Amino acid sequence: MPKLKKRTIYIFILAVIVLYVVIAVIPSVTGKLTRTESVKTGELKVSDQETCYIIRDETVYTAASDGKVSFSRKEGTLVKKGAKVMSFKEQAEKKSSSGTKTSTSDYAAILNRLGKGSVTARENSLRKGIISYYVDGYETFFAPDTMTKLSSSEVKDVSQDTKNVKRTKVLKGDPLFKICDNANWYICFWIKQSDISNYEEGNSVTVELGDEDIPGTVYDISQEGSKWRIIVRTNRYYSEFTSKRKMDGKIVTTDVKGLIVDNGCITTKKKKVGVYVKNTTGGYDFVQVNVLATDGKKSALSSEEFTDAKGNAVKTVEAYDEILKDPS
Repeated sequence: MPKLKKRTIYIFILAVIVLYVVIAVIPSVTGKLTRTESVKTGELKVSDQETCYIIRDETVYTAASDGKVSFSRKEGTLVKKGAKVMSFKEQAEKKSSSGTKTSTSDYAAILNRLGKGSVTARENSLRKGIISYYVDGYETFFAPDTMTKLSSSEVKDVSQDTKNVKRTKVLKGDPLFKICDNANWYICFWIKQSDISNYEEGNSVTVELGDEDIPGTVYDISQEGSKWRIIVRTNRYYSEFTSKRKMDGKIVTTDVKGLIVDNGCITTKKKKVGVYVKNTTGGYDFVQVNVLATDGKKSALSSEEFTDAKGNAVKTVEAYDEILKDPS
């Protein structure tokens, strides 16, 4: 067979192979590169994990003398002003031959922090509130009337030295119990500059402490260098309200239900925000969307229909629509 004829056959076979690749392989690869995701209903939470400090309006009561005490109220009980909370029998101080007191307090560190922030106890409460036998000495440091002056440097070394002071024998000056105002109490924490846009005074948030959700309102926002101090006010019951001072918490600023999509799916067209939805012919149509909330990675969208800024009803994406992951 002449060489020219063989060369022509080889070129023909090569052309057939190339044509096969163009017809069969390339469309398949292109289809695989066109990535999509199915829109599904879900919940989107925007939250910050921070160290939280509990602030209460509380009064610590201390013993007027050495003595024996019997308490008549349980931890966490609401008492009225003037209500009897204990029975007290005074005893003489034990002194050595030199005249010095022989017993020392087990609560020296707490009393040192507390300073003069206490009142001498009688058998009755001087105010209405929740009775507690947990004292840490920070009752006047973390107080509603001074909380807006707190700084992150001041609170970073706060200890967890909370003690249950309920007992039968006491020394003069020792803490006996405290009364806490449960009408309003506060949760204080510090956040990064990048998260401040999620907070606004008067807005509602939920603070998750352990297994309990505590709804509250942003009471105060103050900048402190590269951080921001946030104070949340609440009146919601919390099981460890009287005993805890410092704990890890999750502050939920947004919690919405909607159609959850990756932010990369969202684009703009003619100044309108939307996504590209796959149609019945395999093509993609631009569909306007309404973003309810975002955490920076995912967004929650309105479903089926929403009202735009001009009051017009706009049809939008629905559950299980297939949308482009990369509109560009």
